[in-house]
Amino acid sequence: MAFEKSTLKIPSARAGWNLDAWQFLPAAVGASKPLAVVIMAHGFGADKTMGLAPYAEALAGIGYASIMFDYRRWGTSDGTPRSLLVVKDQLEDYRTVIKYARQQPQFDPQRVVVWGSSFSGAHAISLSADASVNAAAAVAQCPYTGTTPSLPMSTASMEIVASAILDIIKQALGLAPLYIPVVSDPGTVGALTTAGTKAGMQAIFSKETEYKNEVSASSLLEIGPYQPRAKAAQINCPLLIVLPDQDNLCLPQGAVEISKATSKCELVSLPCGHFGVYPGMSHHTDSIAAQLAFLMKHVPA
Repeated sequence: MAFEKSTLKIPSARAGWNLDAWQFLPAAVGASKPLAVVIMAHGFGADKTMGLAPYAEALAGIGYASIMFDYRRWGTSDGTPRSLLVVKDQLEDYRTVIKYARQQPQFDPQRVVVWGSSFSGAHAISLSADASVNAAAAVAQCPYTGTTPSLPMSTASMEIVASAILDIIKQALGLAPLYIPVVSDPGTVGALTTAGTKAGMQAIFSKETEYKNEVSASSLLEIGPYQPRAKAAQINCPLLIVLPDQDNLCLPQGAVEISKATSKCELVSLPCGHFGVYPGMSHHTDSIAAQLAFLMKHVPA
């Protein structure tokens, strides 16, 4: 799959903070017609080096451009404190990159696609329901929709809650955040501790960078109030949800609710767990095939 990859620095909404992005272009770019472009970002506690490039490469192979970026405070983008998740800021970063893409002459401003996986899948759903974004289509792979496993009462869960509260206090005082692991074994302190999650995340750890398995503890308080499935009736562009039906991290129920609430949503169910759709896993090829077929149907390259 021939493609051209370059690095971009896109000014974020916060003055002085740039978003670090990779741009993928099909190798054979015709001058007569601007390209459809897919805007992509990573999931919870990850960065753009972790398993996203194969999607962009597959898209380039059939004529789509893509821009893949790190949020503020994550990866190689600017911003402090590091490893802090703010849903409002992440959605704003998507809008910033979408606006940037629309200003580039090689891209068709009417054929901008929003793509996300896991927690960024939540953003793809939310932005598909935002009329001001005016996306041509959206793709959400194994998305967080607002349904998650209950946190069992244990010493570890009480320590997680205490860490989140202490982190809020520390940051309010101008001190460094209190960090906990992004992924950890079940029954231990961490943001994501469901069975198989640590191994799944480790499988997509990048060899390009040294991954810091940490997130500010108070970031967990951003998750519960964020309910993308509540916006299902407002979705105003074609939306594909690739749903691992054995997902124990982002529970399937919310995605099913979205598909029933709007005719705009196409649901493709795959017999695997959350990480089964990622590169090198059992149903990655199936997920890619569904995404390419969906895009060729609704936003032809």
